[in-house]
Amino acid sequence: MTIETLGWDIGGAHLKVVALDTEGNIVAVMQRPCPLWQGLEKLSAAFDELARQIPLCDARAQAVTMTGELVDLFPSREAGVRTLIEAARTYCDARLLIFAGPEGLLTEDEVRAEHLRLIASANWLASGLWLAQHLEQGLLIDVGSTTTDLLPFAAGKVLTRGYTDHERLRYDELVYTGIVRTPLSAIADRIPFDGEWIGLMNEHFATSADVYRLCGDLPEHADQFPAADGGIKDTLGSARRLARMLGRDLESAPIEAWVRLARSFRERQMARIAAAVERQLSRGILGLRPSLIGAGAGRYLVEAIAQRLDLDYIDLLDVFPVSSGNSDFSVADCMPAAAVAHLARRRLWSD
Repeated sequence: MTIETLGWDIGGAHLKVVALDTEGNIVAVMQRPCPLWQGLEKLSAAFDELARQIPLCDARAQAVTMTGELVDLFPSREAGVRTLIEAARTYCDARLLIFAGPEGLLTEDEVRAEHLRLIASANWLASGLWLAQHLEQGLLIDVGSTTTDLLPFAAGKVLTRGYTDHERLRYDELVYTGIVRTPLSAIADRIPFDGEWIGLMNEHFATSADVYRLCGDLPEHADQFPAADGGIKDTLGSARRLARMLGRDLESAPIEAWVRLARSFRERQMARIAAAVERQLSRGILGLRPSLIGAGAGRYLVEAIAQRLDLDYIDLLDVFPVSSGNSDFSVADCMPAAAVAHLARRRLWSD
């Protein structure tokens, strides 16, 4: 396997990488857990593990985008950006390029203080720019382990109103909910169970991974962190954790009751994302029947929302039907990393 360009997405919880060969084909897609809030050594360990599987020294260029600067390890976002660029330099022996949003890819020497705010949490824009080159218009919805990004695009342009996380939260272009790491008390404050409305315990007893495991939807390879209680990640383990959210034990109800409970949580999380979708569509910038493009490990929710809204659904893998080698992850799971890898290859050949 000859690698020409690599794209890295340094998140607060995961490190993702996509490798392209000399023809621009995706030949590797990988993701590793990286609880960056616990220290930079977690990032180093994730880099080390991926470096053992991908010949980094073969690459002519490596591009980096990030969201990890947000973790509370850093005193500010700008400090986080600087630190993560320095960390990437340690592992990226080839020409290192940094994604700075509307400024495109910059070399380290080109990065100035005014660019730091553009580099911070700009990975969503890389995805949007890449997709806008391949489809005429649509609404990209990337449902990941922790967050959901919504990006309307048309005529080669990304049509979001916000740029920073704060702005995107304001416009429902960033919804802080995902299919693995979201605490259930962030999805609902009460839930129907056994014919009654029950208030939830505001404790980290269970996460959305437990919900989708019980619903039969969870891609197990996407759940790379320990369960909330450190326990087993199977049907009974997830049901036990959900029961604790109601102040009950697993044995107090049949398994079917806990599956119904999981479906109720699923419905509420999907309704939150659907409301954000409707808000984007209400702008009227995509016509009457725009397609919803699903990305991320939770893109099955996008397909369900499209059905409810009577809209066409396009899976990102239908747009980029590529092999990802032996990894369980696909380009749809690591879209920003794939996007900056392709942008880096384009700059490599244009210089």
